[in-house]
Amino acid sequence: MKPPPFAYHAPTDPKEAVGLLAEAGGEGKALAGGQSLIPLLNMRLAAPSVLVDLNRVAGLGGVEVGADAVRVGALVRHSQLEADTAAVEAVPLLRQGLRLVAHPVIRNRGTTVGSIVHADPAAEMPAVLALLDGA
Repeated sequence: MKPPPFAYHAPTDPKEAVGLLAEAGGEGKALAGGQSLIPLLNMRLAAPSVLVDLNRVAGLGGVEVGADAVRVGALVRHSQLEADTAAVEAVPLLRQGLRLVAHPVIRNRGTTVGSIVHADPAAEMPAVLALLDGA
């Protein structure tokens, strides 16, 4: 199947990405890994008029481990987070949940934040976030 038509943008600046999404309102979608969004587009279960590809936006790919939190950037792949020693030592449930996400190909491309934003009630990472009382 083919996705419905949409305007595609690939900004490099966070302000530009936010501006494009704000301008699109409810008709815009952000793309990071695409493991949830692309199938929805192809099956025409989602039909945004604007797609904003975040993959070139600087500063969205990091993991920060603080005294009381682990912050995960929008472009952090499941496999990257699973391999982050500091993050999984701080929150062991991360690795346990990430190992259950689909299969290696999906974990290498899919993003943890994307999984959470997609909010599939059967998905692992929204459950991990809920269990950890995350935000």
